[in-house]
Amino acid sequence: MAFSNVDSSSSLRKLHNQRSFIDFTSKGLYGPKCIITAKSDNPDVVVEDDPSCEHHMTWCDSPETILIIKKIGDKEVTEKFVELCTYLIKESGRDLTVIVESGVVEEVRAKEYDESREVLERLKSWTEDDQEYVLSTVDLIICIGGDGTLLYTSTLFPEAIPPIMAFHMGSLGFLTPFQFESLKSSIEKVLNGNVSITLRHRLDCRLKTESLVSTSHQSDACPLDLGKKLVKFTPRLTLHTDHTATKKRMNVVNELVVDRGPSPFLTYLEVFCNERLMTTVQGDGLIVATPTGSTAYSLAAGASMVHPSVPCMIITPICPHSLSFRPIVVPAGVEILIRVAPESRSSAWVAVDGRNRQEIKQGDSLVITNSCWSIPTINNTGDVTDWFDSLAVCLNWNSRKSQKQMKL
Repeated sequence: MAFSNVDSSSSLRKLHNQRSFIDFTSKGLYGPKCIITAKSDNPDVVVEDDPSCEHHMTWCDSPETILIIKKIGDKEVTEKFVELCTYLIKESGRDLTVIVESGVVEEVRAKEYDESREVLERLKSWTEDDQEYVLSTVDLIICIGGDGTLLYTSTLFPEAIPPIMAFHMGSLGFLTPFQFESLKSSIEKVLNGNVSITLRHRLDCRLKTESLVSTSHQSDACPLDLGKKLVKFTPRLTLHTDHTATKKRMNVVNELVVDRGPSPFLTYLEVFCNERLMTTVQGDGLIVATPTGSTAYSLAAGASMVHPSVPCMIITPICPHSLSFRPIVVPAGVEILIRVAPESRSSAWVAVDGRNRQEIKQGDSLVITNSCWSIPTINNTGDVTDWFDSLAVCLNWNSRKSQKQMKL
């Protein structure tokens, strides 16, 4: 069963090309049996644990196929993985099919798990030839590991993705709200449906070569009289894409980073917003982050934390050689283009979610828009509660001793 039919897919792409921010909450877009409903669409349906949540998930039919993504090479995670598989296949009382990566099958079968041998033999996997079909049948994804495990899961589903239930077995655990101590009760609650969901916005990034930008010196420049100095907004810019070639397309969950790599020179980047030159960057680089990624590298570089439900992009300079270049937040519906300036003394390097690092030459550009395909992550207690709990536990946000009461 495919995630979405032809009509809905074509309409999504058409709207995406218009750079509109889309929030899709209908059957078929998040797996074959998952239905995610916005509170504004159906205010009568309330999630019991989180009445204020914006989105909630139900099932149109009982989920049957579960994909488990685990952290590879971790003994403790592997032991919990076996425990999880045993419960799903043998103890839950449901007729469930469990799918794992082929590497996981080899890893667990190489271990001595004699008491669970029968369960592990029933695990399903896929080959490169049937990956698309097998993954299209998945109703629910369970991640075991850290935040990186969830980021990796996103790469398997570049478009529609089923809801993700993430168990914390990593270092930080900002995106993994579930604990193994409550494994059985948490899974039963999710399988029964009506739980709160956070739709985490992804970015769509296209790497293009030979971008040619010409300036149109028309009268749309708007003068501002700031004291004695006359400053003009940058004139409208026309992007000529006739000679550009798309080299690669990437999905971004946390952030896209453009930096100077091993070069000793400053990065010289041109940043456009909706085809208008917004600014130039001379420094170590630039971060374009999602709200989910606002608590990662972008936070370390000095930007604000943004709740993952807020539709926006955060643009953060890395060590800019300027006293006035501050991080900014732009609407999700805009198109951001980052170009390595032809005058740059060296090339730059780009990485997406800490992966696939590659060099981009002078004149190459990155076109960044909001993706049509959000990631539905299942909340433990609620989208607001889980987020603030993560800030407190993972980052010790605003943690200090309380002021003593004044005694008169």
